[in-house]
Amino acid sequence: MLSSFHFPRYFSKSVREEIGELYLSSAIANLALAIVMLFEPIFLYAVLGFSVPQVLLFMAVTYGTYIVILPMGGRVASLYGYKHAIAMSAPFQILYWMLLLVSKDNHSLAYLAAMAFAAQKALYWPGFHALMARYTDQGQVGREFGMSYAIVSVSQIIGPFLGGVISQKLGMTATFITASVIYCGSILPLFKAKEVFVPKDYSFKATLQLYRDYPKKFIGYLGFGEELLVLTVWPIFIFIVVKNYEDTGLLATIASFAAAVLAVIVGKITDQYTKRILIKIGAFLTAIVWFARLIVTNIWNTLAIDTLSRTSKEMCFIPISTVTYIRAENTHVVPYAVFFEQSLAIGKLLACILGMIVFSLFSIISLSAGFVALFILAGCFSLLYMFI
Repeated sequence: MLSSFHFPRYFSKSVREEIGELYLSSAIANLALAIVMLFEPIFLYAVLGFSVPQVLLFMAVTYGTYIVILPMGGRVASLYGYKHAIAMSAPFQILYWMLLLVSKDNHSLAYLAAMAFAAQKALYWPGFHALMARYTDQGQVGREFGMSYAIVSVSQIIGPFLGGVISQKLGMTATFITASVIYCGSILPLFKAKEVFVPKDYSFKATLQLYRDYPKKFIGYLGFGEELLVLTVWPIFIFIVVKNYEDTGLLATIASFAAAVLAVIVGKITDQYTKRILIKIGAFLTAIVWFARLIVTNIWNTLAIDTLSRTSKEMCFIPISTVTYIRAENTHVVPYAVFFEQSLAIGKLLACILGMIVFSLFSIISLSAGFVALFILAGCFSLLYMFI
């Protein structure tokens, strides 16, 4: 039903069935992810006792592995279908969570979990991006991705609060198990209709050519290093300020509410105005918000900054994704999807390495100085978005 529904005054045309299925699948998957995503770095920090550099090392293992195996994920999507690649990623997501849980008794298993997480990404994202690029309507790409992003944001309204309550009342084990059960349901909507797919051979040479053709885009995609820091360092900082799971989840829920509304609006604006200007404005505002984190001292200004962070990020992320999907459809879908994901993964790996260095240097002064250095680093990464 969602696949054929016409959203009045928002979509200029009804979304295709494949996109409707992806919306529903994304809603379920992102609810599961939102339940635990905020708490994954907190789990590493507070439960496993990792230091901030060790958390960044964990993510470095994830993205280092991801960079290497991503072309294999692109090949799977090309040979077996975009939906099938997404479906094949699900067991690795659940394996990742289960390995994190058992790593309480053996910390070395956490790094095995990082590799499972990389495998999940390598299968999921080429399929997701290729599906979006292949089936979105060229005249409303921004609106269709804006709706997809809004679905993620709505999931993040419910998820963090639910995850916080479960973690506080029943413990992190119950949180991970709940997320795993919900995530399994995300596969079902993808196959309401049979995937019509002609297998194609994918060669990494096609992606390498894109690095030669779009060097500025590669530099721009490195800006996603700031996303790595907002998903790992920022939750740990919030937890230190707020001091418990439930309030941490509630704070993220309130901040996500504004983001869900804005995602739909930004998506529509993206189809009407120059995307490059929107990307530059969004990149600049994202950097400013990172620098504003330097003054965060309590739960109220943490809430304000988190809300501004989510909304400013949408102002550049939705136009970036729109430009990416249009370019992918006009070139080669899977090679460009791999180029996009591999470029941002390199940016995230670079952010991990630089983050470990600057935090180690400045935390000698104080823990706060270490976080300040990371916030400045993330702000600098944000400015790279302007090259896209």
